[in-house]
Amino acid sequence: MLATTDRQQGFFDAAWCSELLPEDSIYALLTEHGDRIVRDEDFADCYSERYGRPSIPPSLLAKVLLLAYRDGLSDERAMDAVRFDLRWKVALDLPLDHPGFHPTSLVRFRARLLLHGKERLVFERSLELATELGLLSGQAEQILDSTPMLGAAAVQDTATLVRSAVRKLIDAVKAADPEAGDGLASGLRFDYRKPRERPEGDWQDKAARMELLGEVALDAERALRAVGEDEGLIADERVAAAARLLRELVGQEFEPADDELPRPRGRRGRQVVSSEDPEMRHARSSAARPFTGYKLHAAADAEAPLLTAIALSPGNEHDGQHAGALVDQQPEQRRPTRVIGDTAYGNIEAREQLDERSVAVLAPVHSTSPKHGAIAKDEFWIDLEAETVTCPQGKTRPIYKPRPNRKPANRRSAIGVRVAQFTESDCEPCPLRERCAPTGRRRIRITRREDLRQAALEALSDPDERDHLYRVRPRIERLLGLIVHRYRARKSRYLGARKSTFQALWTAVLVNLHPIGAALRAEAA
Repeated sequence: MLATTDRQQGFFDAAWCSELLPEDSIYALLTEHGDRIVRDEDFADCYSERYGRPSIPPSLLAKVLLLAYRDGLSDERAMDAVRFDLRWKVALDLPLDHPGFHPTSLVRFRARLLLHGKERLVFERSLELATELGLLSGQAEQILDSTPMLGAAAVQDTATLVRSAVRKLIDAVKAADPEAGDGLASGLRFDYRKPRERPEGDWQDKAARMELLGEVALDAERALRAVGEDEGLIADERVAAAARLLRELVGQEFEPADDELPRPRGRRGRQVVSSEDPEMRHARSSAARPFTGYKLHAAADAEAPLLTAIALSPGNEHDGQHAGALVDQQPEQRRPTRVIGDTAYGNIEAREQLDERSVAVLAPVHSTSPKHGAIAKDEFWIDLEAETVTCPQGKTRPIYKPRPNRKPANRRSAIGVRVAQFTESDCEPCPLRERCAPTGRRRIRITRREDLRQAALEALSDPDERDHLYRVRPRIERLLGLIVHRYRARKSRYLGARKSTFQALWTAVLVNLHPIGAALRAEAA
């Protein structure tokens, strides 16, 4: 049952010490304006109206979570701070002798918010408050960018990966039917009570290691076969999910051999790297900076230092794929008219996503750089109305759709593609031939949305627009820096994309509270 905050003060109230807090601190902000940032009534849908014992006021737990993320504290240490830190007691409006709560109160509170789909509630509330204060005003420009977020799970080798997935399947079966779970465990060759420990054997000898790994795969197949033969078990959602994960890992890590003993495939092309967090991926933020985990995607207002949208994806997904999702999660009255980004948002796929949402893009055009001084496609004049291409020497050829003669490597990129093919008589006598068409004929590829590419090139040809791009775009990097460095969200605290998104959202609230706090202080002055 929902309980609300009691505002009545007593002799031991820490509020008497509020004047000791720095005016621009988060403690003073929560003390003076906490009820405008988080409100009990916003969480009413997560609680029963009449049944059960009164809860800890949800606004109080929300403030505890914000302070925990702000100070980088675990649930247990956060509750120590509630009990012993005078600043926390003032910010939370608790008496000096308040003993705090059990750390599982925060665990249950997060689970309740995730269960009811309320993980974005406080983030959205921060944006509503920013709008009330005049920091956000209608549709405007926004900046898009991303940053790596390291996964909380360890990267596992083949044996640990598959054995941990078998253990998950056994646990899921035991939860559904304890007797069937015991039978499944006893029917396997190896002991799975400690899946992180490798089976006994000579793991230093290659032949013995291959044989042991093959036996691990056979054990996984035995488990899958046993579960698949029981229709009642496989109908259980948790069992089915564990079986799908194990089946995926066996296919990823092993390939059938002639002697029927599965053979390890090696790690090349590996997708799932941990059975504890199957959603995180190996990726690179640059050629020299590999990481394992997620990408935190963000949108920020181009004028006010406010994050307006947050999303998470596996680390190996391209930034541009999520541009549309960042726009979609915002209400109509706050959606941007134009977004600014780096080259990752300048490819045709990202521009097409945003064009479907009537959002313009200001970003460098994604294109292949010419090699050895070759003449780039951008030096050709492409007239989409006349459907012609004119080379730097004035030769013009029509645009046409080529006849397919082979299966394209990238089927999506080939859809709608057309070409302009110059002839040998055009290229052979040309003084630019060595730089433009060393093979004797130049071929210009016209993408399916060449109109978007041409519009982008035209916008970037304006010096004012280029200056605006390179002046405004870096502003989001400071905000992302606050998330990952000041509020320690470079590494996720939790397993899984949804819980990691929860952390990203609540640390984004802390970033937004900087300008909101300044506006509230100015309003009160």
